[in-house]
Amino acid sequence: MWQKINHWLTQHLLIAPLPIFAKMVLLYSSIVFFILLTVSVVTITSVHYIMNDSLRDELKSRAAAAIQYLDDYGKVDTTIFVRANVPPSMNLQIYDGAGHLIVDNGPTHAVRKLSDRYIDDAISNPQKKPLPTSVQGNESSEFSYYQLWTDKQGKNYYLRFSQRPDKETGFVSLLSKQLLASVLISLILTIFTGMYLMKRSLAPLQVINDTVKTIEVNRLDNRIALSDNKNELHDLAVSINQALDRIEYGYKQQQQFISDASHELRTPITVIAGYADLLCRWGKDDPAVLNESLTAIKSETDYMKQLIERLLFFARSNNGTLLKHFMKINTADLLQEVYSEVSLIDKEHQIILRQNDEALITAEPGSVKQMLRIFVDNALKYTPAGGQVTLTCQADEKTVRYVISDTGIGIPKEDLERVFERFYRVDSSRTKDTGGSGLGLSIAKYITKANNAELELDSTLHKGTTVTAIFQRTQEE
Repeated sequence: MWQKINHWLTQHLLIAPLPIFAKMVLLYSSIVFFILLTVSVVTITSVHYIMNDSLRDELKSRAAAAIQYLDDYGKVDTTIFVRANVPPSMNLQIYDGAGHLIVDNGPTHAVRKLSDRYIDDAISNPQKKPLPTSVQGNESSEFSYYQLWTDKQGKNYYLRFSQRPDKETGFVSLLSKQLLASVLISLILTIFTGMYLMKRSLAPLQVINDTVKTIEVNRLDNRIALSDNKNELHDLAVSINQALDRIEYGYKQQQQFISDASHELRTPITVIAGYADLLCRWGKDDPAVLNESLTAIKSETDYMKQLIERLLFFARSNNGTLLKHFMKINTADLLQEVYSEVSLIDKEHQIILRQNDEALITAEPGSVKQMLRIFVDNALKYTPAGGQVTLTCQADEKTVRYVISDTGIGIPKEDLERVFERFYRVDSSRTKDTGGSGLGLSIAKYITKANNAELELDSTLHKGTTVTAIFQRTQEE
C-alpha cells in the first residue's frame, strides 16, 4: 500500500514537478495522518463500545435492584421509582399479564410500540418467544432490558427498563471533535516541521549541486567541502570527490597521452618530410643520397607503424574489445616459440633458454606472447652487443613464472615505479639510440593485469634488469 501511495505522490501531475523535499514531506505527512486517523477511529470506536457496554450493565443492575425490591415489597406501584433508585434518565415501564401498561415514568416513550410487540409475543407464546435480555431499537439509539416478575399470587408482570445514551453519545461526539482537531493540528505541525527538517537535512545536497556545477574541463580540481557529520551525505560527498579524482587523473592522462603521441609522431614525420624534400631537390641523381633517404624513410615508417599499432592497442583496450578468448596454454611451447623467433632475428646477443618448465595456464595466448616479446625486445634494446639475455619458465604447484633477465644498462631506482607509464622514458637519449616509444612496458603491464597475472621488476644500474610475470597455474584434468 505504501508503494502505491509513494507511486501516486511521485507520479501525480500536480505533485511530480515538486522538489524532492516537498514530496518527502507529503509522503511522511500522509503516513502520519493515516496513523493518527487510524488511532483516532480505533479510540472512538473503543470508547463508544465501552460506554454502551457500561450502559447495558447498568440497565441489568437496575433491573436486578427493582426485582429485589418487588420481591421484598410484594406489589407493583409507583414507589418502585424511588425505592429501587431508578434514575430520572432511565425509563421503567411495567406491563401486567394482559399486556396493559400500568406503570410508566416516561409516558412519552418513543418506542412504545416496539416494547408492546416484544411483550405481546412473550405473553402469547412464552415458550417460543421469550423476552429479550437486551434490545437496541432501529428507530432510536435507546437501549432496552426486559425482565419478568411474578408476585405471590402468581400474576406475571413485565418490566421494561430503557435509557437513551445521550451522555455517552455527547461524550463520544466531543471526543471525536477533539481528536479530529488534534489530528489536523498534528498534521499541520508535521508538515511545517517536516519542511524545516527536510530543508535542513538536504541542504548539503544543494552544496554538492552548486559545487558540481562549477566543475568544468579546465576546473576539475574543485572538490566538495566535507562536513564533520559522518552521515550518508558525507559518504556521498566523499564518493563524488573520489570520482572527481579519478576523472581528473584520467583527463590529465588523456591530455598527456595526446601530447606525447603528437610529439612522437612529429619527429618521424619531420624526418620523412626532410628526406622527401632532399630527394625532390637532388637525391634522384645521387645514389648515396637516394639510398640514405629511402633507408631513413623506411626506418621512420616502421617506427610510425609500430607506434600507431600500440596506440590502437590502448584504444581497443579502453573499449574493452581485447582479451576475450581465454584458453589453456602450454607455457613451455609458448616460451619456446618466442625463443626461436628471437634467436633467428638477433645475432648480436647471447640469448639463453635456461629453464622451460611445462605447465598450463588459462590466458589469452596472443597477448601473453606479445607480452613476452615486449620484455625480450626491451632486454635486447638496452643490453650492449655481446651481452646476455636469459629466458626462463619456472613452475610450481600453484604458479608459473616467466622470467626475462639481461645484463644491460639497468634502470635507476627512482624510475622503477614509472617505467610502466605510457610514454615514460628513463633517458630520452636512450630512446633515440634504441627507437623506443615508451609504450611497450605499458602494454605489457595491461596484458599482465588483464590475464589476472602479477608483474615484478628488479633492476640494478649498469648490471641488468629482471622482469617476472606470475600466472596462476591451471591444473590438468
